[in-house]
Amino acid sequence: MTALGPTGVGRAIRPWNRDGRPMKVTPYRESEFAALVALWDACGISTPQNDPARDIPFMQHAPNAILLLGHRDGRLIGSIMAGHDGHRGWLYKLAVAPDQRGQGFGRALVREAEDWLAACGLPKVNLMIRETNTAVRDFYATLGYAETPRTVMGKWLGAEGERPEKRTLDVVVTYLEMTEPPARPPVPAPPGKRALLRAEAPPVAFYRFLYDTVGEPWFWIDRRLLDDNALATEIQDPQVEIYVLYDGGTPAGFIELDRRPAPDIAIAYFGLMPAFIGRRLGPYLLDWGVRKAWSYEPRQLTVDTCTLDHPKALALYQRFGFVPVRQVAKTIDDPRLSGLIPPHLEPRLPLPGS
Repeated sequence: MTALGPTGVGRAIRPWNRDGRPMKVTPYRESEFAALVALWDACGISTPQNDPARDIPFMQHAPNAILLLGHRDGRLIGSIMAGHDGHRGWLYKLAVAPDQRGQGFGRALVREAEDWLAACGLPKVNLMIRETNTAVRDFYATLGYAETPRTVMGKWLGAEGERPEKRTLDVVVTYLEMTEPPARPPVPAPPGKRALLRAEAPPVAFYRFLYDTVGEPWFWIDRRLLDDNALATEIQDPQVEIYVLYDGGTPAGFIELDRRPAPDIAIAYFGLMPAFIGRRLGPYLLDWGVRKAWSYEPRQLTVDTCTLDHPKALALYQRFGFVPVRQVAKTIDDPRLSGLIPPHLEPRLPLPGS
């Protein structure tokens, strides 16, 4: 694993070890969002004015910042964020799981962040600590940091604790492919009354109910932008297959297979109603849809996901055999400002039980 600085400098990340069980430090990955938020919550460093659903994507798209994570025995145990303004480096979000402290992992994370900043050509690193946080102050003192007399001034750019309104969202789309049908056994249906039925030439109103309810938390907007005639043309095409999963007679989610790009097949949409997330229905529905698609013997099966989707979406696709082939960064108009998405929703906020 290599961490790349904004100058293009690459440096191998090394494991840290005190008792034979090393901590491996790697750059942040999309699939670790939920675990990272849980770590910050456990360490008490999350605050309402620093929403990770906004801060992490913002950092990811910045050319002068990196978020490093520490793993031990496959578990996320630490984090640190480093960035610079072209003149001085800064450290943020140092966290070590409470049950892993006192073993040098915090020091190791700071060292990694310092090395990254040094590789970027920064001569000095700064950090700010609240006066009441004496434990953190004493920790950094043992690493050679000293209090520097300065007057720190600040100003909220908007309402206190809120970011100024941003009219666009930065999105990274990951495109994935599967070139062979799955060799593993099918995922069994979770207990309960389940049914999977194809919605043949579904009415526009029924499809909008599915699409809007499943996609609203994840800012699905493409189909919302279509008028009824254009949407009917899309979803009532014989080569577009929409399968609805029912749980106890209630729609729980759907998967949409688009056979029009023959000889390939695309999973156009896949997701669950918010009330059904966390019940193991997602893996079952995705596995069923993948096997249905391969029953047509396509050349390959494709799907894409983005940084607005469920935090576990990318990892789920990879677990089921999809391989990322490219990523594209995009900027979209914030759909909350046009009314396509309710204004109270935040992108990439995991739902309860997910």
